[in-house]
Amino acid sequence: MQVVFTNVLILFMLLFLGYLIGVKKVVAHSSINDLTNLVVDVSMPCTIALSMVRPFDARLLGDAFRVMLAILLFQLFMSALSFYATKVLRVDPKKAGSWIFSMVFSNNAFVGYPLMYALYGNDGLFLMAMGNIVQNVLIFSIGIKFITLNYNLKEHVRLRHIIFTKQNIAVVIGMFIFFLQIPVPKPVLTLVTYVANLTVPLSMMVVGMSLSRYDVRNMFTDKEAYRLTMVRMVILPLIIVAIFKGLGIQANHNLPLAILFFTAALPAPAFTTIMAERYNTSIEFSSKCVFLTTVISVLTVPILAGLL
Repeated sequence: MQVVFTNVLILFMLLFLGYLIGVKKVVAHSSINDLTNLVVDVSMPCTIALSMVRPFDARLLGDAFRVMLAILLFQLFMSALSFYATKVLRVDPKKAGSWIFSMVFSNNAFVGYPLMYALYGNDGLFLMAMGNIVQNVLIFSIGIKFITLNYNLKEHVRLRHIIFTKQNIAVVIGMFIFFLQIPVPKPVLTLVTYVANLTVPLSMMVVGMSLSRYDVRNMFTDKEAYRLTMVRMVILPLIIVAIFKGLGIQANHNLPLAILFFTAALPAPAFTTIMAERYNTSIEFSSKCVFLTTVISVLTVPILAGLL
């Protein structure tokens, strides 16, 4: 428990460092998007591909399929439950889509990848990457329907947005290497390793820098965002922990279940705001959901992870 708590806490200390860097303008806000692109399009794909440069392991492949199935079922279940919850809780119809989106999807990329790598090494990163394929498919299919809910917008799902992401391409390359046991030349492997080593510290600091762009005073003014944050970051993960404890499951020794837990416990993804901006829906509310869930995750994720 202490090891998990310590590793998670270190990552979120990096997030806080990034926040201070942004607030003090050590890095200009105009440069944050460039750093984001560096992580998303360069270092993260290298990290994913590198995690698959390993001897073939049928057990790990089986775990990957279990993770993908578990995340698919979980996020479909959460989609139905969240839609029903917006009716019971009488969420503002114009905020309901972002409310559901924030409940269903997680920041698996910026926070999940470095977190799984720090806690569980290449195995954890490999499985989170496989699970994130499922999330990407859902984000660009039913996620579009969520974010445009009650806005009378007709948007067609574009297959290329689902498939041709840098992370998915890295997964495909890594899978070829993994299945065919293709030898990687040492200079190439060393280069990819150097770039991949940027992912953990830089991704967490980028999240912190991104938060520094928000006017903090405005982020704490929406009661609906508070309610979403409480359900998403406290109640839901606690229910999962209670289920694990009740069934005698030690998730830290069962990677697919650990990935599932962190998918539920991590904050809402930046995609919530990105998608709202793209379709011009509930942009301000989406930003508040991302901000609040990310801020409170600094406390909830280390504490809840320590309970596994």
